[in-house]
Amino acid sequence: MKKNLASLLVVVMAAAISLPLFAQPRFTDAAGRSITLQQSAGRIVSLTPAVTETLFAIGAGDQVVGVTEFCNYPSAVSSKTRVGGFSGATISIEQIVALKPDLVILSAVMHAKVIPLLDQVKIPCFAVEPGSFADVYRDILTLGALTGHEKEARTVVTAMQKRIAAVQTIPTTKGTPRVFWELWDDPLMTAGGPTFISEAIVLAGGKNVFADLQEQWPQVSFEELLVRNPDWILSGTDHGDRMRLEDIMNRPGWLNIPAVKNGKIATIESDIIYRGGPRLADAVEALAKILK
Repeated sequence: MKKNLASLLVVVMAAAISLPLFAQPRFTDAAGRSITLQQSAGRIVSLTPAVTETLFAIGAGDQVVGVTEFCNYPSAVSSKTRVGGFSGATISIEQIVALKPDLVILSAVMHAKVIPLLDQVKIPCFAVEPGSFADVYRDILTLGALTGHEKEARTVVTAMQKRIAAVQTIPTTKGTPRVFWELWDDPLMTAGGPTFISEAIVLAGGKNVFADLQEQWPQVSFEELLVRNPDWILSGTDHGDRMRLEDIMNRPGWLNIPAVKNGKIATIESDIIYRGGPRLADAVEALAKILK
């Protein structure tokens, strides 16, 4: 009897010790939903270009089976099946189902209506919606955990942080230039405080003149822009055809802005500044080359 009890105790203790090995981590996404995977995701559909870039950067590119029409980086993504555009209305649930993914990663805002559709067909999904560099670092680490690439994800985050820290040590004799980010010109729209752009400008040594606005993409008046008196006017390359100096100089009253008067107009690649992924470090470096 004692021998049986002892054997049972050994089995119970062994089971207790091994439980953490089999315990599955629970992740809470940007939509407030919890997900638990039985194992690392091996077949992934990515519905945002930033997530696609991140998955390839952390070594999970071979696990990606579906992407959007706007997922264009890195070049290896060209061989992946397309499941629609970026907006939720363009996503083909049928195509996603056909790919038999064990995880779909999407935007909490843009794809809010896609989430219940995936629930109906019993395909797990995880939503992201980063609003800051800290959020991006967190999401990269989470994607690493979801895909079995934790070590690689930590390496990516560390590399980003080191590159950005190096930018901030670059000496400058220009002080802190005031920057107006032109998202659009008619109506005049810019980047408010809670955006990657505003944070990247600060990390690169500048100041977003509309950082006090809490809306991400606010419409502003020309009169208010004059008051804020920017030293630089910057934009993404997707707006580059509207950023020619001669055209801006012909806008009524714009010659009164120091940035225009001094010809300080520039663009950087749109994809690196608008996507919440590893290439945000590229964006900070590109901005620093202009501002420092």
